Amino acid sequence: MPETAYGRSQRRIKAEKKKKDNAKRAKANREKKHKGVALKNGRCGIMKRNGDLCRMWAGQGTTHQGTGPCRYHGGNLPNVIKADVKRHAILMGAPKEINPLDALIWCIKITAGEVEFCTHQLSLLKQDQWVESTIIGKQIHIWAKERQKSVDRLAKFSKDALALGIADRAVRLAEQYGASIARYTKGLLDDLELTPDQIKKAPLIVRKHLALLEGGSPVTDEERREPLAAIPRRVAS
Repeated sequence: MPETAYGRSQRRIKAEKKKKDNAKRAKANREKKHKGVALKNGRCGIMKRNGDLCRMWAGQGTTHQGTGPCRYHGGNLPNVIKADVKRHAILMGAPKEINPLDALIWCIKITAGEVEFCTHQLSLLKQDQWVESTIIGKQIHIWAKERQKSVDRLAKFSKDALALGIADRAVRLAEQYGASIARYTKGLLDDLELTPDQIKKAPLIVRKHLALLEGGSPVTDEERREPLAAIPRRVAS
């Protein structure tokens, strides 16, 4: 059966599309290959309109000099900068908004975890492993040294925290938090205008959800029978 004009046109369109796809794929492979060579030489490596590779230094004119494209090839785009921050965060850690007091408390918690970890590793050692042989002679095991370093840092951080009055500040914040919760709970119960039977159940329900909020366990049956502290409230008339 002879090929129709429509069939010939469709075959020609498919052939042209395949040719364009192959050319695009070949160009992408060339860019990838040349860019790899350019990056090894510390260059931008992005292919320009004339087909040449950009010879500017990687990250030139941007906040990430030494890596990524230059300013003329998207180096200052938000997504490029964000990707560079993530790349550096793997090694150095991304910047974090934190006040000095919270930072000190964070250091104390991290160092306390280091002490606990080193202590656990020491507990796994046998007695004949407490001292190890090195090129400079017998030395106490590395885990004991690392634990002592962590203990020293923990003592320093704790001393700084006491000097700054962080413990008193934490107590004041806890008191303010408790007072805020009490005012919120009282106002909520007052506005709901509960019935007398609901008012009897309210303290137990509030106590249950506050315990769950603080990471505690639900109120047990034994605790249900204990006298509960009265919460100031009014009965609906």
